[in-house]
Amino acid sequence: MDDFYFEGEENQSEGSIDIQRFWRAILKKWWLWSIITVVVSIPWILFVKAEKPIYQASSTIQFQEFDGQADRQLLQYKEQQFTSRSFAEEIVKEMGLVLEVEPYIENQHPIRHHIFSDFSTSGSPITGRYVMRFPGDGTITLYKVPSEESNLPEEKLYTGFVDDAKDSLIAVNGLYFKLADELEQFPEEVFFRINSFRSTVTSFQNRVNVYFGRSGGIMEVVLQDHDPFLVAEMTNRLTQIYIRESIDVSKGMESNYGQLLRERLDSAEQKMRTAQDELSHYRALHGMDLEDESKKLSIELEKYNSAYEVLHDNNDALNQLAKKIRTINGGEKLDPTDLNNSLRDIYHQILELPIFENDVNAKLALGKFTRYEEKYDEQVRRTSAINKNSIELASDIIAVFKEIDEVVEAKFGENKRELRDLNEKISATNLQLKKHPAKLAEYTRLEENERNARAIWESQKNSYDKFALNSATESTKITVIDQAIPPDFPINSNKKTKAAGGVVGAFLLGVFVVIGIEFLDKSLKTVVDIKTNLKVNVLGTIPDIDFDDLNEFQDSEKARLVDNQLVTHNYSPTPIGEAYRSLRTSIMFSKVTGRVQTLVITSFAPGDGKSFTAANLAITMAQHKSNTLLVDTDLRRGVLHNTFGLTKEPGFSTYLTNNLPIPEIIQETHIPNLSIVSCGALIPNPSELLGSHQMKRFLDEVRRRFDLIIFDTPPLNAATDAVVIGTQVDANVLVVRAGRTHRDVAKQKMELYQHVPAKIIGVILNGAGEEYAHEGYSYYHY
Repeated sequence: MDDFYFEGEENQSEGSIDIQRFWRAILKKWWLWSIITVVVSIPWILFVKAEKPIYQASSTIQFQEFDGQADRQLLQYKEQQFTSRSFAEEIVKEMGLVLEVEPYIENQHPIRHHIFSDFSTSGSPITGRYVMRFPGDGTITLYKVPSEESNLPEEKLYTGFVDDAKDSLIAVNGLYFKLADELEQFPEEVFFRINSFRSTVTSFQNRVNVYFGRSGGIMEVVLQDHDPFLVAEMTNRLTQIYIRESIDVSKGMESNYGQLLRERLDSAEQKMRTAQDELSHYRALHGMDLEDESKKLSIELEKYNSAYEVLHDNNDALNQLAKKIRTINGGEKLDPTDLNNSLRDIYHQILELPIFENDVNAKLALGKFTRYEEKYDEQVRRTSAINKNSIELASDIIAVFKEIDEVVEAKFGENKRELRDLNEKISATNLQLKKHPAKLAEYTRLEENERNARAIWESQKNSYDKFALNSATESTKITVIDQAIPPDFPINSNKKTKAAGGVVGAFLLGVFVVIGIEFLDKSLKTVVDIKTNLKVNVLGTIPDIDFDDLNEFQDSEKARLVDNQLVTHNYSPTPIGEAYRSLRTSIMFSKVTGRVQTLVITSFAPGDGKSFTAANLAITMAQHKSNTLLVDTDLRRGVLHNTFGLTKEPGFSTYLTNNLPIPEIIQETHIPNLSIVSCGALIPNPSELLGSHQMKRFLDEVRRRFDLIIFDTPPLNAATDAVVIGTQVDANVLVVRAGRTHRDVAKQKMELYQHVPAKIIGVILNGAGEEYAHEGYSYYHY
């Protein structure tokens, strides 16, 4: 077969992409991407509308002596500290993050700060659903709601007065909480859920984000939650715990004094929890409250006991530090040439004890101590510890030590007198309380014990937190630059933008689906498709005429319908008529063959419109004053005789089998200059006849009689008749049905011409839409 080439264009590479094809597909399948946009957008908008508000808080920490090279390896460790399980467990317990309050106002997310002023848990709280009921008589009852699967009644856990629940911690099922002051504004019942402790810890770890500055000296801790007050409190608490734990990172171990405070804090916490459990159990059992007189005595006793315990603990801490001083100096005179740094630290710890907070003499001694220390450290740095000036400053510091010793001795005496007075007041108050009934006295004792234990725990916790903060800041040089504050607005407040983004995404998804479908569509649709895949010239494009309904009819019925659609039998300037006239010009002036007298028209598959195209092309040629013969060589299923209203026999098969004279099989049509040779009687295997000597005689004679002979042949996937005839004529033309002819099938059938002497001058693109038709098509829609 001769090589194929394009007229007026260079071959396009097979990998080229027809952008206009995809654009046309988007316009044509507007309904598909519209449906996808609507189907995806509606659930997205509903999701955004129902989304809970998310608040974000952050705090910033500065490492003042961070060495970018030496300490960079610590950055990963610092981040791991913040996201570690132990950190998360401590936060979850102290903040009670297992709590999930259910909405009590429609379409409004509850904020637990409005319900609980304090809420914490143990490491193993009892999970499930709870409800607090407020009958309106100033009391509160707490129930545990059974699961839906069980038929058990609600379990009553606590009953008491609302005011007591606001002032004192309620301890039940591993939960410890106080009610908020504004609780009376809410409905008669509030439901809440206690989630799994372990899953809450994991969720919290995933919500912690740590960011470092470029130098590594700045660290930002970011948290997110549905509660604006809780997220700020969580962030600050996490920062506080980190600073406290930084003592271990910098020193490797806690100081003896810190260990002592920690042990006291743990002991006080244990006593407080025990006292709270005993009081809660007694309240639930007896439902009692103190009378006015009992309350007054209890308050006084609580005040005396609390003051006694706090003073006793502070005095004990002071005594421990004084013992350390005596252990270090051993009762000997201090040497100013070798000033002990540990001794200096202990004196600083003494003056920073809460017991000296309002002591004027202690404040004066601390001021002198600080000034002398600064001068001494500067002098030693510039010279040495045995320098004369350094010794003088050390002597001044030793003198201040003596002043501090005197202040401490005075404080011991003062504490002894105050403890004796408080003990007498406690004894007197206890005597008065003995006059009350035994049950009331027991209630009083438990309440007093709980308040005292809580006061001691709070005092010990404040002391430990202050010590931890000071120690961490001094040893690791950590400074909190910005503390977290409750955010005013959620980070997902702009729901309109988010919803609009989802709609845009849905639209893009729909467009991508259409493009994907078009990309996977292997049919030949455009001129570019044909030139890229088949490497042949496109002679012309014929606008779309719907042939789909014709498949339901028999051949005769189909032919009558087609006859009504012969679009070139008159000279009307219709778009389809002009398309065929343009096709006639392309064939007549083809650069491949020169003058064409014999022409084969075939297609790749039935339904491509080859017979329709052959008939209209023949009419167009006849109108051009060319004596034209249209031969129906589809000897299996020819229909051209019905198209022009002629007889089927005698026809072409009759000539091949019976040697009839050619004039007897030629029929004139109502179109001037156009004659027809019908298919004749159908025969099962005409391929041998089409390549016979009789066929050659037919060609020789009709060439002498007619200017142009057009052969309508069977489709290539039905028979090879077109190839057999194509080797005996001047040119071959293939008809491609836009959107139906598969490109792989077309390539396969084109291989039939690879090794035969047949000349293909081009392809006709039939059934093209308006966007694919020739350039003059839109003129008729002007």
